[in-house]
Amino acid sequence: MSAPSTALTPLPPRAVVPRELLGQARVPQLLRMAVTEWALIALCQVGLHALPLAAPLFVLLIAGRLHALGVILHDAVHLSVRHKGAELWLLECLAGYPIASTWNAMRYHHLRHHRHEGTELDGYHKPPPGPWWRAALLWLQLIPVVPFWVVRGPVGALAWAVPPLRNLYGRLFLMDRSGEDLTRSPEVLACARAELAQVLFHLGVLALAWRWPHAVGLGYLLPLMGASAASAYRLLAEHTPARHQGNTLQGILASTSDHGLGWVGRLLLAPRNVGCHIVHHLHPQVATQHLPRLRAWYLEHYPEHYPRPRRP
Repeated sequence: MSAPSTALTPLPPRAVVPRELLGQARVPQLLRMAVTEWALIALCQVGLHALPLAAPLFVLLIAGRLHALGVILHDAVHLSVRHKGAELWLLECLAGYPIASTWNAMRYHHLRHHRHEGTELDGYHKPPPGPWWRAALLWLQLIPVVPFWVVRGPVGALAWAVPPLRNLYGRLFLMDRSGEDLTRSPEVLACARAELAQVLFHLGVLALAWRWPHAVGLGYLLPLMGASAASAYRLLAEHTPARHQGNTLQGILASTSDHGLGWVGRLLLAPRNVGCHIVHHLHPQVATQHLPRLRAWYLEHYPEHYPRPRRP
């Protein structure tokens, strides 16, 4: 008598998902989310002053909410629009500048990540696996990602006025891996122009820090570094070292990971359901609030194939 087969059921190229699970983000919804996050940040600021002994807790909570603003901006870059209207610019002010990003810059590198995921053109590509200390060193190198974005602002503003700087700006700060001459790229020029407002925002932060160094340092700059560290962790946790597997159900299941689905993720490491990363890559335009139900559908229909989430 032959042994029972252990082969997995073949996966289709794409899953046929019920349309009610594929709700897309809308700018008014994203604006409400951003205002909610700012209300939570304001409450934490009150806690910082009222309960100074609990300052480390409030700093972590603010860091998580700043991280959540980045997730909201991330949802905005997947909108089916090419140019910012007034509402999208307001969202950029609320959710972009405070985390040292613009809608244009994030859209440039993030959409290319989705398009070229796991290839040499992917600016997010993860190196091959190695000992734990190598991953720790990589995380330490990635922690200053938000301060790096702060530097991107003045470099981009200069690149807008000085065309020879656009290749440096695009390759170093926008993670362009195409090898093309970016000097006359309309998209790079739009990104560089958008940096002007971010520079003004950070000059305003600098002025406030000069006047109230303790309040700005504890209430914003320190949490911002916490958000930067959490973003660095997330970048490493949500992708695998697998080389390009193709933009198929099987390929995305092999090259992406879910993580941060518990309370630590909700508070700091993967706020606003961004840890449901596999289904995000399968359906990039689905709004973050719909990702848990979408993930549950895939777990129900492809339980043998859907990878277990990473912890925490």
